[in-house]
Amino acid sequence: MIRSSLVSEPTTTFFYSDLQISTPRIPADGTVTASVAVTNTGGQAGAEVIQLYYRDPIASVTRPVRQLLGFARVSLEPGQAAAVSFDIHADRFAFVGVSLDRVVEPGTIELYVGSSSTDVRSAATLELQGPARTVRGKRQLVTSARVQPQGK
Repeated sequence: MIRSSLVSEPTTTFFYSDLQISTPRIPADGTVTASVAVTNTGGQAGAEVIQLYYRDPIASVTRPVRQLLGFARVSLEPGQAAAVSFDIHADRFAFVGVSLDRVVEPGTIELYVGSSSTDVRSAATLELQGPARTVRGKRQLVTSARVQPQGK
């Protein structure tokens, strides 16, 4: 007879600081950096996938409730913290508009950070300014992420 037993893996907890953005406004062809500090507040080592989402609540066409912009996996010892930064180009907010062109429209963008789209830990608001911009040719399609360990 073969016996199997379920072994539960230990878990830990993570605290997210408030999401900070490098500037509250950018032009429709600009770049912004979003940063958050994450701390392992549990009693054992663990890893967390920090996820950055956005929502465009006033676009000219219906947009997703939350759309993934970037993510970074962070492994931390108990009490250890890391700063996670995401560099976001306005091209990442482009969508196919009413004219069937890919556009970046001015307006409010809501940024969210958390461990999933349903576990949001902090939010910030960004304003895209200037005229709507049609995006053609080469686009910035990647949101780069940096993880900087911090002292205990």
